[in-house]
Amino acid sequence: MASESKETRLKQKATLEAKLQKRLALLAEKGIDEKKIVRDVLVKELKAKLKETAARLRAIAANEQRTAGLAAIKAERLARPKDDTPKAKKVAPETLPDAKAKKKKKKDEEAKPQT
Repeated sequence: MASESKETRLKQKATLEAKLQKRLALLAEKGIDEKKIVRDVLVKELKAKLKETAARLRAIAANEQRTAGLAAIKAERLARPKDDTPKAKKVAPETLPDAKAKKKKKKDEEAKPQT
């Protein structure tokens, strides 16, 4: 039951529900009381698997909803005109050579052997 497909999980859920109904009918046919039916090992196992499958289906639905929301946000962002987006400030070109000169001067000072 390690499938992430919604269709597969729905088929598994239907199969488990059918097996549970058959088991409950069999136990009721034998005349077993409700307390023993609830404690039956196979009934417990089938109910646990149904619960697990239902939880996985909820997780798949939540993931699909989140994906749809993100797609809507992306569509809005792409539909927005480019002029509305803030642009980064450009660094003035005259400051760049000064920074390079300072780095070069610092390297020269480190390279000089002190005597």
